[in-house]
Parts: sequence; structure tokens; C-alpha cells
Amino acid sequence: MTPMAGREAAATEPGHSNPSLTPAPILPEAEVTRRMLLLAQLQTSLAGLGVRSVLARHHRLVLQYNRVPSGPSGMTDPELHIFLPEATDTATTDGSTYRLAGGRQCPAGDPAAAAALIRQGRPAAHRS
Repeated sequence: MTPMAGREAAATEPGHSNPSLTPAPILPEAEVTRRMLLLAQLQTSLAGLGVRSVLARHHRLVLQYNRVPSGPSGMTDPELHIFLPEATDTATTDGSTYRLAGGRQCPAGDPAAAAALIRQGRPAAHRS
């Protein structure tokens, strides 16, 4: 079981109500497709800068033998895993903004500019 799968399982068990462990919402297929396309555009722009990345879909499958009906299953937020020379990062999008795991955000309307900002990383003054 992956660490996230374990947290999601714990979040759905009785007595586990920690909101930070709430599983990602199920998204309609059209929304997942739209977000995948935006992340693919970012991936293409990053590749043009020599940055490797992998686009990943997430499908949550809930199987509970002791509950009918069981929890919802379906696609959740896709992620772009970015492999920079100095670090790795993960990007998601809501359709208007690319959000990076470290908290940075870039407009989704210009994937080339977002890729340049991501490639740039932290400002040079903060590098060690």
C-alpha cells in the first residue's frame, strides 16, 4: 500500500476525521481531461527547456465489503511530476493556475512562461 493510500484509508475509517487526510474529490471525466491537457501543455514547455516530467492520472477505487453503497470511486486530480536538476516538484492545476507542491503558483494561460518560472526555481539569492 502506498503512503497516500494508507492516509486515504485512515481518513475514511470511523474515528479518523483529520481534514488534512481527506481524500481528493472525485472529478467529472471532462474536468480530468481538461486538467490533463493543461498539464500536458506545461510538460511540453518544460521538455523544450530540457526538464523531464511525468504526467500521472489518479483513480481512487473504493471497495468496502461491509458498507453498501461504498464510497465514491473515480478520477481525482492529475499531477505532473517534475524532475529538476536540483530537486523534484509536483504540479497540479484547477484550470486557471498551475500549483506546485512547494506552494508556488503560475498562471495556466501561458504554459511557456510557467515552465520558465518552474525551471528557474528559487531566486538566485536563496540558492546555497
